[in-house]
Amino acid sequence: MIVVKGGVTAAKGFLANGVKAGIKKSGRKDLALLYSEVPCAAAASFTTNRFEASPVKVSRLHIKSKMHQAIIVNSGNANCASGKDGDSKAARMAASAAKAMDLARHEILVASTGIIGVPLPVERIEKSMAGLVRGLSKRGAGEFAETIMTTDTVPKEFAVKVKLGSSIVTIGGACKGVGMVYPAMKTERHATMLAFLATDASISKRMLEEALTEAVADSFNMISVDGDMSTNDTCFILANGLAGNEKITKKDRHYIEFVKALKFLSSNLARMLAADGEGATKLVEIKVTGAGSKEDAAVVARKISTSNLLKCAIFGEDPNWGRVAAACGSAGVDFDPDKTDIYLGGMKALSNGAIAKGYSKDRARKFFKTKTVQITVDLKSGKHSATAWTCDFSKEYVAINSEYST
Repeated sequence: MIVVKGGVTAAKGFLANGVKAGIKKSGRKDLALLYSEVPCAAAASFTTNRFEASPVKVSRLHIKSKMHQAIIVNSGNANCASGKDGDSKAARMAASAAKAMDLARHEILVASTGIIGVPLPVERIEKSMAGLVRGLSKRGAGEFAETIMTTDTVPKEFAVKVKLGSSIVTIGGACKGVGMVYPAMKTERHATMLAFLATDASISKRMLEEALTEAVADSFNMISVDGDMSTNDTCFILANGLAGNEKITKKDRHYIEFVKALKFLSSNLARMLAADGEGATKLVEIKVTGAGSKEDAAVVARKISTSNLLKCAIFGEDPNWGRVAAACGSAGVDFDPDKTDIYLGGMKALSNGAIAKGYSKDRARKFFKTKTVQITVDLKSGKHSATAWTCDFSKEYVAINSEYST
């Protein structure tokens, strides 16, 4: 497996574009399209927030189809909490894209991101569709990644190649989301975190669903910026089969290698999201080891990642590891505190439930000044581990979110 340049168009047969439709008040690009030159198998994971956005409702319905060929996404408006009118407009987005590309409506998946509770100006989207389609190109990955941004400060793209048998498979992706980020997405069988993945692998829809479930669990579902779950969280993956590999229809060695590459790609995109959290000055990586189960490890890691007290301490460069211990203890997981170790980088702060000999607060403070803060917790209760990513809480986060809808 190697890292290569590119994003959503890195794999064979994918084209993309992004244009200004007039949705964002800033006048920036706000309507993007990802298209495959041939039909694709598709899978998706959606928010578990009960107050789900209209595009999520439409895509839940469309993802049940056997084949798909495009994803239409707007930024600047979440199309959420708009009732039946919002549902109708999300369906119109899909219909407009389908008409412009001579596809069936159910072959189009839909996503939106932005402000909740504001009617979506779908007429602007419909008027912009012809130009959006005309501009589709292999070079459009950057346009796509830029267009889906809301409060993100930088586009987020990543791509890898992996050898499956005698074939080379490429997986590329783009994502956005630096506020209202605490995904808990569930794969559908048959300000917001959005991720768009595209591969030229030949793989059945069922196996693609399985692969996405595994990848999301260890990546996007392990990040937090502020602990608030979005109404629009979505992760799509399209697989068009143009790599020519032997089709993956079961969990064989080719499936395992594909999932490994997909997890690597997804984890790197997830880290980019956490690092670019609204107002963030530091990326925080939290690894929990020695847990009794994978689920226990993930629960503890995510609990630590949502500790506002810890995130504030990291911003202030105050090595208060007691906040890590408190978060562990409140996670609802069975472990023995008197056996637990906590590390700040390579320095042990807690040893078997008590302050470690040789711990130096001054040395720990220097560690907290780094751009990437690594925290490790060893529960000594088993052999399972999990990693979560978050960022610090800064004054800039408050400033951004005190005027987001104005």
